[in-house]
Amino acid sequence: MCSKDTERTVTLVAKHDQQQHPLIVLMEDEIIRTDDHPFCNIDPTCGCHEDSRLLAEVHEAVEQGLITQAEATLIIQGKTL
Repeated sequence: MCSKDTERTVTLVAKHDQQQHPLIVLMEDEIIRTDDHPFCNIDPTCGCHEDSRLLAEVHEAVEQGLITQAEATLIIQGKTL
């Protein structure tokens, strides 16, 4: 046999478990550079956009006809996949 206090406690716990709580999701991405994607798109003032070795590699790809000038610009801006 249950007392009224026990029934009330069980009901409150059940209701508490059913409440929805908002989740906080941080939307800040880390700056990621890889061999395939050496230029970031987050911070245009960082050193990767002025790295002469990286710029020379992109220029060489344009000269070889592997990419267009427009594609080179997007790569340097970090806007490619």
